Amino acid sequence: MRTLALLAILLAPVLRADDTVRVAVATNFKPTLLHLSKQFQSDTGIAVTLSSASTGVLAAQIIHGAPFDVFFAADSTTPEQLYAADNDGLAPFCYAVGRLALVGASDLSALADPGLSLAIANPATAPYGAAAIEVLDRAEFSPGNTRKLVRGNNAIQAYQFWYSGAVDLALVPKSLATDSGAIDVPRAWHASLTQFALIRQQGPAVDAYLKWMRSDTVRDQITQAGYESCP
Repeated sequence: MRTLALLAILLAPVLRADDTVRVAVATNFKPTLLHLSKQFQSDTGIAVTLSSASTGVLAAQIIHGAPFDVFFAADSTTPEQLYAADNDGLAPFCYAVGRLALVGASDLSALADPGLSLAIANPATAPYGAAAIEVLDRAEFSPGNTRKLVRGNNAIQAYQFWYSGAVDLALVPKSLATDSGAIDVPRAWHASLTQFALIRQQGPAVDAYLKWMRSDTVRDQITQAGYESCP
């Protein structure tokens, strides 16, 4: 399948060696996209630059004129709103479905323990943070409402708070915690973390990048990184 993806790229319009694809990516997907983009750059010679922050912060940058070609968000609402406001590019499309996970405990009941500090991403700007708040609002976890709750600027920072020992627990994207004994949070406990991408600028380099990202090889790697397939 990878051969077919590369053939499609080779058949695309002629690309300059100095072409660059400028990508904004939500922090939960950054490690995965960094790995994939390195493969793409090695195969094509097309450079990919990544700028990463929470979905809300990146959206604000785009609204204020940041020149990104592609935006990989952690939700579907933000790309759809940006597209509705300025629909010169392609309509947003799903690229992955995320999962929320708990690290630092052997059971989800730990969320009811007020003595265990917890980190989450900022719910105001990060969809995974908003999902974490939905989980914490469940009645069975209300005894833990007096806990120390630390909000990271984004999902990676929330994970780093736990990894460094600054907090006991963290509710973070499963993709960031596949090697940390993470416990999956049931999907029904929060809104879907269906993640959409938005194309802001088109051109031969961007088109080649999208063909690569939509190849079977890349989709398999996204699944292996802790995501689920799009509906």
